[in-house]
Amino acid sequence: MKLRRIIAIALAAVTLFSVAACGTTNKKPSDSAKETLVIGFPDSINELEAGQEGSVLQYYIQQIVNEGLVALGEDGKIHPALAESWEDENSTVWTFHLRKDAKFSDGSLVTVEDIIYSIERSADPERSPSIAYFYPEGFKAEKLDASTLKITLPWAQSNFIWSVSNNGGLFVTKKEWAESKNAIGSAQDLLLGSGPYKIKEFSPASHVTFTAQEHWWGGTPQIKNVRIDFIPDDQTRLLAFKQGDIDFAFDVPSGQINDYKAVSGTTVETYKDRSYVGLTFDLSVKPFDNVHVRKAVAYAVDAQGIIDSILDGHGEKASAFTAPEQFVTVLSPDAARAKLNALTHYEYNIAKAKEEFELSGEKPFSTTIYYSNSNQRLGKASLVIADALKEIGITVDVKETSLEQWLNEMGSGTKGIDWMDYRPPTLDPAEIAIWFLDTTGDGTNPANWKDESVQPYLEAVYAKSSAEGLEDLLKGIDIAQEQAIYAPLWWGEGAVAYNSSVKVSGFSSYTFLSQNWPKNFTLNK
Repeated sequence: MKLRRIIAIALAAVTLFSVAACGTTNKKPSDSAKETLVIGFPDSINELEAGQEGSVLQYYIQQIVNEGLVALGEDGKIHPALAESWEDENSTVWTFHLRKDAKFSDGSLVTVEDIIYSIERSADPERSPSIAYFYPEGFKAEKLDASTLKITLPWAQSNFIWSVSNNGGLFVTKKEWAESKNAIGSAQDLLLGSGPYKIKEFSPASHVTFTAQEHWWGGTPQIKNVRIDFIPDDQTRLLAFKQGDIDFAFDVPSGQINDYKAVSGTTVETYKDRSYVGLTFDLSVKPFDNVHVRKAVAYAVDAQGIIDSILDGHGEKASAFTAPEQFVTVLSPDAARAKLNALTHYEYNIAKAKEEFELSGEKPFSTTIYYSNSNQRLGKASLVIADALKEIGITVDVKETSLEQWLNEMGSGTKGIDWMDYRPPTLDPAEIAIWFLDTTGDGTNPANWKDESVQPYLEAVYAKSSAEGLEDLLKGIDIAQEQAIYAPLWWGEGAVAYNSSVKVSGFSSYTFLSQNWPKNFTLNK
């Protein structure tokens, strides 16, 4: 089974910038401000479509604008969206029964033709490079009648339901509208969907505003207006919060948690955000095709030391490239953690690192670690890693690059060591693995790794339910980690802060991934 290369990389789970602050108070919002929920995000985007860049921020935006056939609910489970019900035959033939009252925000009915058009657009690697991998080559979507859609897959894929969610690979838009646009997701063409909100304004790298739309089948949302401000600089975001310019700060840096708490009336919540941070070795770049070199690096990295010194303890040392909380649909986090900790991974041991490097037969060499300028914590971690690798004969040059360049060069055969910072938009336990373990061709995984022995386990994951395929999934992960293809460092912990003008119900790692996430917020009048 050949999967297309995914370029979807998640937003940073924890950031770093720490500043000193004294106790201050949010200024009281004006009456007009109370009509709008204002959220500050630590990153920015230049276009709205997740299919183009695939950052989690774009997913957060499209969750409430463009629907899929199904959606993630506030309880973390799959819920009906444009499809009221569905069934599958041997996980190969999927039949969806569509709701008849779904309308786009312009008031027109959502048709089967619109959905098929959107599926084909999502599956096109030219038009949707970041989500096309959700669809296997050779699938077929066809209309049975005005309210029934059938999708036939070339092989069994038990987790395909995530592919047609707006947490995975489907953002339904109006065919007639889309075909008339040159740049969907731009400030000029915006987005058109059937979700609870519509985009009112988008200023790239600045902000995006939403307004509740009256045609949503789920009813008009209580919060009428939502604004997301893009504020990548941590200190600037903290200042905006202190001044009352934003009500809710997402991804509060670990070093600033106490600064936010010092603001009167502020609530700070921390949570396991399901993110994974680790190193990926590109086997097409010498000498990283040498397993002993990879193991040497894996042994030399003190993940716990980085967590303690750079993340202020807000993270958990990872033993695998999928976090325990990602298994919530099949296992409790503690049960998943026990299974993951039993997999092959390399604990910090500088003596073993030196031993592995000697076994490699390689002479001391130089390499470069690049990190995105939107993720300064990885820059600091890179410097720590560079110091450690110097002890075993590897000289590392640490360089900052743009997020766009970092994404474009991933797995390109130009970087022997690269960062992986991934926050899954779905709760499919195999979401990361279907990319990391696909060794069927060039560019099908970020390490350019080729090993046929892992494919039977990945195929079993596709053919079985999440629970039935769990052991196959774990075995596949173990094969990759035994060969040190990937070196897990930590599972992320996030933090959010909100002022007294906002009430938040049960915030979790997937709150912003639900089909109407503003319903978790209440504006205090």
